[in-house]
Amino acid sequence: MRIESLLIAAIVILAVPVAAGCGGGDDNGDGGQAAAPAPTTTQTTTQPPAASRALTVRMTEFAFDPKDAIAKGGRVTITAPNDGGVVHELMVLKTDEDPAKLPKKGDKVDESTSVGEIHDVEPGSTKKATFQLAPGKYAMVCLLPGHYEGGMYGSLTVE
Repeated sequence: MRIESLLIAAIVILAVPVAAGCGGGDDNGDGGQAAAPAPTTTQTTTQPPAASRALTVRMTEFAFDPKDAIAKGGRVTITAPNDGGVVHELMVLKTDEDPAKLPKKGDKVDESTSVGEIHDVEPGSTKKATFQLAPGKYAMVCLLPGHYEGGMYGSLTVE
């Protein structure tokens, strides 16, 4: 009798999970053939789009950091914190020229190839702007009086 009791207990233990999965009153029109629920795992991507199209360029007297930046083509958001003690700007010029030797109109750098600018960032402040950048070479410059001449320029390569 003892073996029969153990056998019955084993059958009951095995039958309970099967019976629990066969619910009865939730007829959703699929004849009891509901699809298995989707796994609850989170999928992550290895290439975050924001990271490839976002760039931080720090400004000080009289430099950009990084001096030679790289970004992916398309809509690029540049964040420009001013870590210096005076107002700075960041203008982006489309050019193959060496940023230290840009063409001038009179005594000022020629701005005709500008694709945009982050204007007048006060000391301790941060501004940002989004630029549509095609692959190629660009210069980053601060054209406030004396800043470019003081060495405030750098390159931006867009891949």
